Amino acid sequence: MMEELYSLTVSDERLEDCRDVVEPDLQDLVKSAIASGFSPEEVLIAISELVAEDFATVVRTPSVH
Repeated sequence: MMEELYSLTVSDERLEDCRDVVEPDLQDLVKSAIASGFSPEEVLIAISELVAEDFATVVRTPSVH
């Protein structure tokens, strides 16, 4: 079965506003994971994989992981 890829459009302004809201919590998450003994690279890779999985669900495409 083939999946249809839907177009995703986000305005630059809304994206910037969203980043301003998300960034402080993301930085806290990264610092907390590093404090738990993980390297910055491990933390960022784990976050990237989780985001890719969530993104695949949102746009209804197969996950790359």
